[in-house]
Amino acid sequence: MVKIAVLGAGINGVTCALRIKEKYQNADVILISDQFSPNTTGDGSGGLWYPFYIGNTAGDRIAKWGGETYHFLHKLWLEDGLNISVMPIYVLNREVPPALAHRPLWANDVFGYNDIDGRLLEYLNRLYNNNYVSGHVFTTFVVQPPKIISYLLDRFKAVGGKVLQVKIKSLRDPLLNGYQVVVNCTGLGAREMVPDRRVFPIRGQIFKVAAPWINVTVIDDNSGHYIIPNAETCVLGGTHQEEDFNTKLDEKDTDFILNGCRTIIPSLTDAKIVKAWVGLRPGRDEVRIELEECDGKLYIHNYGHGGSGLTLFWGCASEVLDNLSQWWDKLRSPITKSKL
Repeated sequence: MVKIAVLGAGINGVTCALRIKEKYQNADVILISDQFSPNTTGDGSGGLWYPFYIGNTAGDRIAKWGGETYHFLHKLWLEDGLNISVMPIYVLNREVPPALAHRPLWANDVFGYNDIDGRLLEYLNRLYNNNYVSGHVFTTFVVQPPKIISYLLDRFKAVGGKVLQVKIKSLRDPLLNGYQVVVNCTGLGAREMVPDRRVFPIRGQIFKVAAPWINVTVIDDNSGHYIIPNAETCVLGGTHQEEDFNTKLDEKDTDFILNGCRTIIPSLTDAKIVKAWVGLRPGRDEVRIELEECDGKLYIHNYGHGGSGLTLFWGCASEVLDNLSQWWDKLRSPITKSKL
């Protein structure tokens, strides 16, 4: 029996473990992590489908992975609910970018993508009492990360997947002896685990508030502020501080986030703060999905998703599966040396 260890229990690790076990039911698949939901980095995120903070990852790869994830979330929203919200997202600018030259490839996979100009722009400026000059709009999905991670983990366990809560110190850790395949979804941990010094933290600070009257997502592309409502709270953000390992609340960031979001929608001044959170996104110059053979094992790396873990997870797991399938027959029938 092929033994496969998946490292990391964030959205990418759980999804890879699930999809591998669902496809290869006779494989022994174990998910190993020192932290499980609701204590992963992804659990604290805004849960928005929107590609951002993913370095120089090629546009066609973002479109492929993001498009698959978008359609998976659409299917879940239609069939299972899971408190997934569907809503318009307005990404607004106070400058005029060369929009036509930079229309993202993923725009072809989402519902209702349009550049904002003319009467709609005039309407949004009156609505938000601002002076935006350009932007784009489309329909997006917002999930509550702990709910979807738990849903995927339950599916994994239901098909016979195993979990082990323990800290793995490196890809050569003795605990991984006996596993022919190791899928590395350790996020920021890959910096030391691999080690890969191209991985770096992108500090994010957010607030979750009670604001049920907010029903659209708004991103101010110039200031970096965002307002993301979900089924239970509304996420206010945020910060984007590279190479910053600070996981404590910062008073200056608090003022920046709350005052900035309240400038966009003044009624947020009356919204009760439910939770404050700081997390370290796993930044990298590009997402790494790559095979590596070493010491008789097959390693499949899947990390460096920046702020797009919940935007790319299902599509990235598809590529991990594709990579694994190329080696499956070899893994099932390992080549042995002749005794002649």
